[in-house]
Amino acid sequence: MATVTSRPYQVVVWGASGFTGRLVCEHIARDYQGKIRWAMAGRDPKKLEQVRSELSRINPSVQDVPILTADANDAPAVGSVVRQADVVLSTAGPFARYGDNVVAQAVEQGTHYADITGEVPWVRRSIQRHHAAAASKGVKVLHCCGYDSVPSDLGTFMMVEYCKEKLGCGVSQVYTLVGPGKGGVSGGTLESAANIIAQETSSELRAVASDQYYLASPHGLTGSDKPAGILPRYVAPMQTWAGPFIMEGVNAKVVQESNALFTAASYPYGKDFKYYEGSAAGGLVGAGLITVGTALIGVVFGVPPLRALARRFLPAPGQGPSETARKGGFWNHEMVAVTEEETPRVVRGRCGDRRDPGYWSTSRMLLEAGLALVLDAPRLAADTRLARGGVMSPAAACGSVLLERLRSAGFSFEVVGVDDATAAATAAVTTAATATAK
Repeated sequence: MATVTSRPYQVVVWGASGFTGRLVCEHIARDYQGKIRWAMAGRDPKKLEQVRSELSRINPSVQDVPILTADANDAPAVGSVVRQADVVLSTAGPFARYGDNVVAQAVEQGTHYADITGEVPWVRRSIQRHHAAAASKGVKVLHCCGYDSVPSDLGTFMMVEYCKEKLGCGVSQVYTLVGPGKGGVSGGTLESAANIIAQETSSELRAVASDQYYLASPHGLTGSDKPAGILPRYVAPMQTWAGPFIMEGVNAKVVQESNALFTAASYPYGKDFKYYEGSAAGGLVGAGLITVGTALIGVVFGVPPLRALARRFLPAPGQGPSETARKGGFWNHEMVAVTEEETPRVVRGRCGDRRDPGYWSTSRMLLEAGLALVLDAPRLAADTRLARGGVMSPAAACGSVLLERLRSAGFSFEVVGVDDATAAATAAVTTAATATAK
């Protein structure tokens, strides 16, 4: 890969005129303008010029930011853009439709890459196609760098690192419960979800639904972990009921991918590490209602006529929640790690943000991941747990460096306490039995 000083730009935002891409540029305009060399990139120069003009009201010097253009389907043109950057931040989805050339050219040109996809079949294909070449060149290709799946991935890494470094033990399981939150949805996200259902084969969708190691097995890891499923579940170490979380099918696979990559670096999460993610519900009735709601969403998106009808009433690509909605949003995750000891302990943690998860948080997470690859490269290289290159998860690529950047950007990631798991589990089983009897 070229050195930082030999390329015109440290960061190129690909898809800068899209809803999330514009937000990435806004973060740069507010907090990094003049501190990094960057450019906006995409297909339509007029739309890019409009974004640049709007952001110049936040910071007048944005008016001097270069605009680079290329069609995602034109590989040579994409390559001419990508080779000018140290890292490309891609927000242009659906990624299975528009992302292949960007990733391929990033690897070819020796440019780091990060995106916000949650399209796990495409991510698996990316690993299969590009991991070996990227690893040999020292290029880091990071998928899932937004709300899917940074909180789950980096939160789990935080809990495991605490147990291994502070308590001297591995982790048998991490539980994440998604708490109360508020956010909106954009047309691009809906388009990506619809594209997965419409384009992937039924056998591939079944593999995604049933294989917790769907992204870990290409890196050589399998085990006994299973997807959370849709039914309510009593989470004993947290002494509460949980319903399904719609993005668990993405997040859990990314967590196990990190486990696979850290295992390859002799830093395994645990002997047969497991991960569970659900929506905090309090009681069984609440968990049941979440199950019903999730099932209805699945039916709507799984039946073509219903999917087409629903899309008529939902945001179109390029549309999303208002600035007021984004700034009024928030999210919180509670986490528990059960230690791998003869007498296990429960380590409690949490992560969250006071702004919208899907867009404000996602755009900032992507930006900080990309800046870690460029600005913190020496620190990443010094951490022997982190892979030097390849197609990988955010945690396996950036580890504690990215945690520090996220905290500095206003996100909370913290370990809050250690309990005796035996006493907690005994109380939990008693509570579960009582609740079931009722």
